[in-house]
Parts: sequence; structure tokens; C-alpha cells
Amino acid sequence: MTDRLDAREQAKRVEGRFTGARGVEIYWQGRLPAGDPTGVLLVVHGLGEHSGRYGNVEDAVVPDGWAVYGLDHRGHGRSGGRRTHLVRYDDWLADLDAFRRQMVARHAGLPVFMLGHSMGGQIALAYALEHQDSLSGLVLSAPALRNNSLPKATAAVLRTFALVAPTLRPVGIDPTKISKDPEVVAAYQADPLVHHGRPTLGLSSALFAQFDVLPQRASELRIPVLMQHGDLDELVDPAGMRLLESTCGSPDQTVHWYEGLWHEIYNEPERDGPLSDLREWLAAHR
Repeated sequence: MTDRLDAREQAKRVEGRFTGARGVEIYWQGRLPAGDPTGVLLVVHGLGEHSGRYGNVEDAVVPDGWAVYGLDHRGHGRSGGRRTHLVRYDDWLADLDAFRRQMVARHAGLPVFMLGHSMGGQIALAYALEHQDSLSGLVLSAPALRNNSLPKATAAVLRTFALVAPTLRPVGIDPTKISKDPEVVAAYQADPLVHHGRPTLGLSSALFAQFDVLPQRASELRIPVLMQHGDLDELVDPAGMRLLESTCGSPDQTVHWYEGLWHEIYNEPERDGPLSDLREWLAAHR
């Protein structure tokens, strides 16, 4: 344990910016091990938050030799763009591709894995389906493939309204549902880089449109996949990942369901379990 603590303290923080799709400035940050990294993990964050909220993941895997990088999606965190808004889905994928290419250039020859949480899990899955040759594996934490709080019929209506009023903000998420840990919720609510308003219809409809598409397309996956989900998640319906389990075509598929855990499994009081599973899976596939 002492050696791992020392490794965390010696880790190096890096950051930068690049120009994404439609000229939007995208911010990224990373954390590097003290010695030469032996693998790269790219983190794709969820709705309204930012890459800086994944310190627990960094603490867990950087001492194992992983270089961990995360970008702030357009309209999120320190990146440019209208807050929590999206013009077209391909903008997310173009930003993520530019980000991956820049981080890979820093570590030529190392295996590259992608970890997506919630909305970021959906984006990471969509990206991986188009770029399997560029990734060594995919980790999905509570991927947004179903919504607990929004009936399917309502989602269809919102998608229709998004065509004429894409910047309206009718619905949002309940931040008290992200974790059972009150300190995590308090930190989230006090974080100036978290967008506490509602997402636009443009962004929401883009997410909803993938609910019926990505689980079926997942039959095309061939790279190793780790899926992790809390069974008491009230923000992302676990049914989405259960469907993904049955449709995923990867011959190397690992699934962990965590009894009693909420949405942010890496920020739950029982976080050591999911983080340990993540470490072990990454080590086995590096």
C-alpha cells in the first residue's frame, strides 16, 4: 500500500487544448506514472460533469503504470461551446478521435483502452464500433442506453421538438442520485465546472436516438469489453446494459453487476470493488 501511495504522489499532471469539430476548443488533462507508462487509458465522462471528476480511477490505475487522459466534451468543463448542447452526434466522435490521436502520439506503441461512463459510455461505445482497430479494449460504466426517468413515448416527443427548438432545456437529472456518499454529492453540487442546469433538447435527443441503435450494433464488437453497473442505478436504467450483454458480439466480454450500488460506481462508498475489478481487467488485457 505504501508503494502505491508513493506512486500516486509521484504521478505527473499534464493538460492541453486542441481545436475540435466546428472550431470548438476542447480541453484535456492527464496523469502519468512516475516511470515509463505501459498502457494508455482514455476516460470519456458523463453528462454535465468533466474529466477532473475521475481522480479515483487515476488513483487506482496510474500506480499500475497507466497513463490516464480525459477530455472535457464540448459544452462541458473547461471546453468551449454552448453548455450541455450538441449540434450533431458526429461532433462528439470527431472530438474523441482527435483526442485519441493526440494522446496516442505521446505514447507510440502502447496499448490504448477507452473507459466511458454514463453518457460517456454511450459515446465510447459508438466510437469503438467505428475504430476497433485503434483500441485494445473498451470499459463501459453504466452506459447510457436507457433512461430511468423518461418514458419512451416522452423521449420520442422531445426528439420531435428538438428539430424546431434544439436549445430548449426541459428536463435534467437529479444530482442526489449519483452516489450514496453525501460527500460526493456535496462536492458535485459545489463544483463550478459541473453544469448544474438542464441539457438542451439537441443533446438529449442525440442521446435518445442511440438507445435503439447501439445495443443492436454492438453485435459488431470484437475487441475485449468490460461492463460495470450498479443494480440500484436510478439515473441510467440497468436494462440498457442487460440488453447490451445479450447483443454484444465480443468473444472477450466481462460483466460485473454491483448489488446496492448507485450510478457512479467509482464514487460509491463501496468503490474499492469496482475499481479493483477495473484494475484486474486492465492488467489482464494490457
